[in-house]
Amino acid sequence: MARHIPPRHLLPAQLAFFQKEVLRQGATAVSAFTAFVGRTASALQPGQLQQFHRQLFRLFLAIFDVPRSPTLSRSDAELIEQTALDGFMGLAVRLNENQFRPLFLAFLEWASADPATLAPPSPIPSAQARLRAFYRVLNALLARLKTLAVPYYALVLDTTVVQLQRFAVFHDTIDALWGAVVESVRLSALYDSSAELWTEAAYRRVARPLVNQLANTKRADDTAPSHLERVGSLLAPACAQLAAAVANDALWKLLNQDVLLKARADDPAVRHSTLLVLQALYNKLGEEFLILLPETIPFLAELLEDDDSIVERSTHETIKLIESLLGESLQSYLR
Repeated sequence: MARHIPPRHLLPAQLAFFQKEVLRQGATAVSAFTAFVGRTASALQPGQLQQFHRQLFRLFLAIFDVPRSPTLSRSDAELIEQTALDGFMGLAVRLNENQFRPLFLAFLEWASADPATLAPPSPIPSAQARLRAFYRVLNALLARLKTLAVPYYALVLDTTVVQLQRFAVFHDTIDALWGAVVESVRLSALYDSSAELWTEAAYRRVARPLVNQLANTKRADDTAPSHLERVGSLLAPACAQLAAAVANDALWKLLNQDVLLKARADDPAVRHSTLLVLQALYNKLGEEFLILLPETIPFLAELLEDDDSIVERSTHETIKLIESLLGESLQSYLR
């Protein structure tokens, strides 16, 4: 059908059908319809794509809004969002810069809408659902297009800082949006091969809010990853990749100081997670990061005497890693 019906007829019919029928049929129907829209996008010829890409984009935005519904289960919301992401990526990678950039800006504006302007009953979670969808698309673009997608991250930097500050300052419950935001920092740093995005100014804006995530140990529920799992899989790699992107001793020093201060937190989970970040930094930067060892040793010495046995064990692991890079024992410095 997507290949044989002219898009000038098919797209309006799809939108009308979506609004009148599909939304009432549940997650499976929405997911199947979204896959159909994705096939429509793939079937368009270049001239048709130029003419109809904005209509397709608006249709995808409507689908991305479905997971905001409070009646959907988490699994159904994730199914719809993933199917929409796959379909949207099929459209996005076919667009040129002049076509895609306005859509990206419109997507960002849609995702950043004031919660007060969104439909009840839960405007704040609704706004977060939009941002989650946006960041998941952004991460997919970075993973797929790599260096070509990095310049777009400059348009998102303000939003990233705001979200990191929200999680750090207000200790909002960590959820899928948090993971998508943190992963976006890692991916943008990983593919910033020309160092045009992660300048000193950009780094200074993001590094501290990123490190401050160490103090937020909240979980959405008992099925969500633990604080240590989140730090190990997302936050520590993001901190290390950001440091690698700037390759600047002075900026590393600021990052290292902020991380080390978290090692004196009252919560042992935060102290342990601090060590995970240190390990990631030494694994990523290697011998170059040893320049900051003198200021790190006093904190390691304190952690060796930690009341929490898990923190103490992780400290020994961190010291062993550093010694492997240094080529000598640290014991004489830790006494």
